[in-house]
Amino acid sequence: MDPHAHRLIPGVVARRRNVVALRFTEHALVVATADPVSMEAESELGSVAARTVQFEVAPPGLLVDVVADLYPEEEGLRHELPPLTHEAKGGPHILVVDDDPAIRQLLGSMLRKNGFRVDEAADGGEALEKLRGVDRFDLVTLDLQMNEMHGLEVLQRIRSRVETAALPVIVATGSNDPRVEVDLFEAGADDFVVKPVDPPRFLLRIKAVLRRRSSDPFADILSRSVAEPASASQRSRLSQLSEQDTLEHAKRAWVPNFRIEPCVQPI
Repeated sequence: MDPHAHRLIPGVVARRRNVVALRFTEHALVVATADPVSMEAESELGSVAARTVQFEVAPPGLLVDVVADLYPEEEGLRHELPPLTHEAKGGPHILVVDDDPAIRQLLGSMLRKNGFRVDEAADGGEALEKLRGVDRFDLVTLDLQMNEMHGLEVLQRIRSRVETAALPVIVATGSNDPRVEVDLFEAGADDFVVKPVDPPRFLLRIKAVLRRRSSDPFADILSRSVAEPASASQRSRLSQLSEQDTLEHAKRAWVPNFRIEPCVQPI
């Protein structure tokens, strides 16, 4: 759950409707509710949040408790609309994974010139470590043939974690073999390119994948509010909603190798 999402809905509206804002994108707001068919609520929430509203069902009793935690009547939390443009935080965040420093430099330079924020990883292990860190990424470009860890294994590990199961991944491969293409898509790749990479075409593919995922609540490619995040106690209560909500989303995503298990194994 996005710790700032609740600020898109005024407390008086959240209490009256018994709803909790879970996460948001530039155009959409995902809301937990016990009444997902209320057109009146959808209209009101869409108006105050300046976004289209997507409902997800949650137990009414749990919602009452979470709403009370998030919107204490005596505190009068501000109703804020976070910035809507990528420029507010420097553009979508891309992780470039390749064991060839020249390729990393080429792709990184091209992406930065086009308004993206870029981090680099020289092998699969470093990439997975960065994805476990505090920085959030909007897309990964992944070399298939790497010495330390094969790109297919990296992709499978990315897809095996709830936190990164829906993260867009574009794979660069030196093979035209149709069987490689099948393996990549079965492992959960969003797209692939054949080396040598043509930077302008690669950029178009990245933009296309981000467009396709722009309505995905897990893309999270817009600026966050400057307000302080929810407190530790609030996050603890919200995790009851967030965990169930995250798993339901993962089950709906097209990730053939992703399995829902009681305990998610770390990378």
